[in-house]
Amino acid sequence: MKAPSYLWDILASGGVWYNVCVLFLSLMQHTNAQRRSYYGRRGHMSSTAPGPNMCRVLEVIGTRQKFFTSCVAKHLNVICERPTHVRWECCPGFRKKRGKQGCTEEKPLGNLLDTAHELNLNQFHSYAKGHDTLSNELKSHGPYTIFGPSDEAFRNAPEDIKREISDTNSTLLMYHVAPGRLNISLQRQRNLEFVSIVNGGIIRLNKYAYGVSTVNCARIIRRDQLATNGVLHTIDKVISPKDLNVTLAERVFSDERFSQFQLALYVSGMLKTLKQRRRSITVLAPTDAAFAKLPKDVLDRILSDASTAEKVVRRHIVKGVTCADAVVVSMGLKTLDGDRLLFRCKKNGLRVNKANVISQDKVAYNGVLHSIDTVLLPDSVKKASELMHDMRLDKFLKLAREAGLNDTIDNEDITLFTPSNKAIERLPAPYLAALSKEPLKMKRMLKYHIANGRLSESSLVGDTSLATKAGKDKIKVNIYRNGIRLDKAALRSYPRQCRNAIIHEIDKVLIPPEETFEDILTNDTDLSTFASLYKSLRLEDELSDGTGYTLIAPTNRAFERLDPRSWRKVTGDPERIKQYVHRHIINRMVLKCSVPEKGVYGINSRQGDETEFSIDTIDRVVINKHSNCKSDDMLAANGVLYKVDHVLPCSCERTMRTKRGQYINSHRYRRLG
Repeated sequence: MKAPSYLWDILASGGVWYNVCVLFLSLMQHTNAQRRSYYGRRGHMSSTAPGPNMCRVLEVIGTRQKFFTSCVAKHLNVICERPTHVRWECCPGFRKKRGKQGCTEEKPLGNLLDTAHELNLNQFHSYAKGHDTLSNELKSHGPYTIFGPSDEAFRNAPEDIKREISDTNSTLLMYHVAPGRLNISLQRQRNLEFVSIVNGGIIRLNKYAYGVSTVNCARIIRRDQLATNGVLHTIDKVISPKDLNVTLAERVFSDERFSQFQLALYVSGMLKTLKQRRRSITVLAPTDAAFAKLPKDVLDRILSDASTAEKVVRRHIVKGVTCADAVVVSMGLKTLDGDRLLFRCKKNGLRVNKANVISQDKVAYNGVLHSIDTVLLPDSVKKASELMHDMRLDKFLKLAREAGLNDTIDNEDITLFTPSNKAIERLPAPYLAALSKEPLKMKRMLKYHIANGRLSESSLVGDTSLATKAGKDKIKVNIYRNGIRLDKAALRSYPRQCRNAIIHEIDKVLIPPEETFEDILTNDTDLSTFASLYKSLRLEDELSDGTGYTLIAPTNRAFERLDPRSWRKVTGDPERIKQYVHRHIINRMVLKCSVPEKGVYGINSRQGDETEFSIDTIDRVVINKHSNCKSDDMLAANGVLYKVDHVLPCSCERTMRTKRGQYINSHRYRRLG
């Protein structure tokens, strides 16, 4: 594929489109290279090498980074949000032979010094050759393991390191050499420390996901290059024994950017953790500028209250050593407070949750330090409004503030059942408009989402009701196999606990029911026949104990289908009326969401006969296979009501017939139009 000429014209002219064209052209070129590498004569993609003894190399487009297949998983098409390009090259120890496909000529092993030169570690080779003792050791003795910095690593090294390494009397280069032959691919341990050949200097090796390995947080670019007297690994930084001569506490207290974090360490009593030499940790140290972004009351509590300070400091300490190069996409970190952080590699740098990493890989004897620009507050020190903002529950929070519930939300010990933003958006616009004109109703609706005390998910009990800040209005709690329901709303995720509240996210807005069963029956003229039967039994007080019931209410037309003479016999006997009404009541709330899409939900009625709920092909509730619900579950103050087009058959009235003479207990009793 050839790039169109007009793209080259735009590129030559410069301007806004320059970077776009560079990326497009590079992608086209890399696509061509990939096609030549991956596709065989038949034109299909091949996962095998185009020739013998060839190894894959991942190149990150737009950078100079290379990842060899022995170091990074093959399936990574993106590293740090940048696309990768795959090319093939000769595996270590092989070279191309003219006229042959692949790399067929095997090179004899040389000593470590010659191997370094062969791997284009020219600066390392030059410095080592000029150091008589080291040169002699790498030529004739061993075995040794070398961590050889690349030429680019030497170019990017700090000036003091460059000056030291150019001194022929310096032992800095020797620090990169360890006795023995360490083959990294054979090491099962993820964390390993071993001693350099100079002054017993410690070198720390860490292995991570995707096959990435580091030494003192320098990434091993290429590993396990064999020599006659050892093995050589190419790294991307020059490492120094001085880095591991200090603890993390000394790292933090030697940097004036961390004065607020230093004070938090003193107040919390956590300074000893950063001094311990027997444990390995990663510290995410917020700068003073990060602390300055906090609200004043939060900052004062962190710097004066020991408990708050400890919670915050523990949030910034991660178990184990996590170097910056370990993150090629993202990885989870477990902090000392038991929570988890997400460490992500972005195109413009590293991020930990919402914080940017502004400096990285300050290694110490007991771990590594990264500085960040945002304080990572644990939920336990946040106010409920702050945590709701973090959980993206802003729409409910805005309504609560407008209703004057700020003090309740941030200062009282409560449980919040908070609808998601999408749940609030699904509310009918006329309903919201009407509420906004009646502040008391709006406040009642919002308070209906707030319960006293802190209620975890595990403390909720089915077939009960929860008292709310809305006074007499209570939330019905029901537990099904597919989860917990509060009225008709489902808990969406695990709750989060802040300083004064537990916050549960729910998928529907909780609307306090205005009507009881009796009110609904009275107000619906299509249910007048059943309403008269229900009222005659005076059941309203009995069904208002807060448990929650299901009422199946047949329409007037359903009763009109019955044989008048047999029906008059029923209505003339109070006991038979009671049995028949109880046939249509269930001592539990059966919500539509609890009915499986395939299968039935079976439960006995108050009278004793089994009632089966199912869902038909048009997403409508069907009861006992023939009674179609004319409405979805309607929430009432004492349960849920279904309006159906059939009277339910009852074992208490086996001789009940329709006008057509069919027994309603028979299988022929069907919908009659």
